[in-house]
Amino acid sequence: MPLDPVDLNIVQCLARDGRISYAALGRLVNLSTAAVHYRVKALERRGVIRGYAARIDPVAVGLGLSGLVAVETSGSLDALEHQLEEMPEVEACWSTAGTSDMLLRVRTADPVSMERLLVRLRELDGVDRTRTTVLLDTRFEREPDLSTLMGGEEAAVHRRDRGVAEA
Repeated sequence: MPLDPVDLNIVQCLARDGRISYAALGRLVNLSTAAVHYRVKALERRGVIRGYAARIDPVAVGLGLSGLVAVETSGSLDALEHQLEEMPEVEACWSTAGTSDMLLRVRTADPVSMERLLVRLRELDGVDRTRTTVLLDTRFEREPDLSTLMGGEEAAVHRRDRGVAEA
């Protein structure tokens, strides 16, 4: 079920500031605190809002080297997925179409740790081959832009007409 413009606006506000109070969120979207609370809880139940978390700078906690690892397999993707879930260095795992079966986003402290991780990955049951791209710098990273669902400029006009502040 698609989101209505008010729910889209609520999700956009929470994506910018997941710690915003219901009262402040209500002011931004022109709803009462109770109405916003009800809508946020409904969005959580529907799985639109999957959770709230602090965004940690990996370099600041000693995890300065990241990479993308394309994995070609010969076995069950499900079995391999379970093995990968046990590896804390694997931050994300995507099933892919094309030359590889999976794409992993991995993060380690340094090149030596990355090499050890890649050896462990190649030793997993079902892994035939890996190709790794080391990421040097994150130029930008962002959450999905939900305003495109409302037509970009049309969404901005809609928010202005309703008196909703632009962040």
